[in-house]
Amino acid sequence: MTPARTSTAGPAAVPSPAAGEGGARPLLVLLDSHGIIFRSYFALRDVLTVRHTGEPIAAVFGYANTLLSVLTELKPAYVIAAWDASEQTFRKEKDERYKAHRAAVPDDLIPQFGRVRSMLDAFRIPVVEKIGYEADDVLGTLAGQAHERGLDVVIVTLDTDIVQLVQPGVR
Repeated sequence: MTPARTSTAGPAAVPSPAAGEGGARPLLVLLDSHGIIFRSYFALRDVLTVRHTGEPIAAVFGYANTLLSVLTELKPAYVIAAWDASEQTFRKEKDERYKAHRAAVPDDLIPQFGRVRSMLDAFRIPVVEKIGYEADDVLGTLAGQAHERGLDVVIVTLDTDIVQLVQPGVR
């Protein structure tokens, strides 16, 4: 893994490939962090809390489970977590109706974002975000840069909009 850091989605964000085993291209896994967090929260929110404190941990547990599965099954050379940097994006500036139908983030989910960030730090997985952009934009930028630099890429997401990034070497 690469050292934990937060950066923008600039050219230096994607590692240059090292020789893989048997000449195989190194694998970069990109995590759609907010997508994984929200999916985990809504799937498990009523069943997972810390017994002694009552603190909800569904999103943290689900993210950890996803991360461990990815590391075990895919054995990537690199992992990067894409993150939504802010509420205000260039899309909202162009059209106030963009995602206006979305409900506010549930109060008990908000502290879990920090717990997931701490977990990523513990795993030494860099978090990449850019003010004014969504994680989808970061994923697209990083996938393109990695593909150009000769890495295979797997994007871990349930967001169907990301399908447009799929091409040979990016799945």
